[in-house]
Amino acid sequence: IVLLVPALAAARITELGGGDLGTPSCPTNPCLAVTRTTGYQLLLNGRRSVFTAPRDGRLVAFTLALGRPTARQITFFNQQSGGNASARIAVLRQVPSTQRGVVLYRLQAQSDAFPLQSFFGQTVQFPLYTSLRVRRGWIIALSIPTWAPALAVSGLDNSFAWRASRVKPCSTNPERQPPQVTPGSVRQYFCTYRPARLTYSATLISTP
Repeated sequence: IVLLVPALAAARITELGGGDLGTPSCPTNPCLAVTRTTGYQLLLNGRRSVFTAPRDGRLVAFTLALGRPTARQITFFNQQSGGNASARIAVLRQVPSTQRGVVLYRLQAQSDAFPLQSFFGQTVQFPLYTSLRVRRGWIIALSIPTWAPALAVSGLDNSFAWRASRVKPCSTNPERQPPQVTPGSVRQYFCTYRPARLTYSATLISTP
């Protein structure tokens, strides 16, 4: 036990995207939610690389600020997006592309999916059952198997933007472009949405 103390003392806890997570849009009309995609915050109040791991470590939890959609809105999204609201956290690594302007990411790891409905209207942290290995420079993304009221748009400008695992045209029905869920798979992340913020953060414990 004594030998472990120096290593533990050297570990650092970093909350990627932490602080004010923003105010999710629901239950405003229209209620805007994230549906069936994997995405990460590209710009956060003008800052880049907010969800890029600054050092090697383990991802141990993620936090969501969730809106409180009405019963009618919940029914709509459940029917349109394949079921009850859920979310998982994902670890991405950018890979080279031979095509100019094409942004590709490999899915390195992902958590289990967590049901969300009982937490609507709250900011909640989800500890991971199994921590995920992260290397410096990898990106922490939010992956939505169905839908989640985890999108803020009110009062934001173009210094807030997020990028999704979709190809153009970005206005196409996202139900045809599901989230990236196969470990080791490579997907294009073409679509950027602004002004908008995914209302999540992720907890990284660095490797001593």
